[in-house]
Amino acid sequence: MSQAGTMMDVAPGGPASPGRALSVIIRRVVRAGRQAEFEAAVRAFSPVSVAFTGHLGVHVVPPPDGGCEYVVILSFASESVWREFQAWDRYQAWLEEIRPLLTDAPSVEEVSGLETWFRLPGERTLVPPPRWKMALVTWVGVCLTVGTLGVVLRPLIAGWPWWANLLGFNAAVVGALTWGVMPVLSRAMRGWLRQDPAPGG
Repeated sequence: MSQAGTMMDVAPGGPASPGRALSVIIRRVVRAGRQAEFEAAVRAFSPVSVAFTGHLGVHVVPPPDGGCEYVVILSFASESVWREFQAWDRYQAWLEEIRPLLTDAPSVEEVSGLETWFRLPGERTLVPPPRWKMALVTWVGVCLTVGTLGVVLRPLIAGWPWWANLLGFNAAVVGALTWGVMPVLSRAMRGWLRQDPAPGG
């Protein structure tokens, strides 16, 4: 497992519920020497968690070398699904299981909309860039993703029924944007996205 990159991505196993999608960013500081136990617990529970209806996936970012703070990003179909997941007995049991491994209570933040693509691991608060900048970078990401997948994927699914073709292609676009293209673009353009406006501008 890489100590500086993504530790785990887990896709959903159940259908989504209607509503506005929500991302939950959870930061947990693990006791020194207990990282392996924590990572094992996360690996074991993640496939179980995404079987929960409306849970859209898990993205785990481990700390850099020498660090102890793990960032876990959970995606849900709606806020109500997240509330139900919080009350789920299996999630509550898992929280009790990992509690001795943590130095303190975790930090939990809920975000939705374009801001979730521009949140970078290590940022303590969510201060989104100007919307026009987010829209511009998103447009670039969509163009790159649709153009590339149009060349690579379209020939492979050309014989599918129209509805399967549409759903499959769009799912690939969303997945590529969420876990590949947008994280790369947001990091590459971080300076410009976060740049303070010039005085009087």
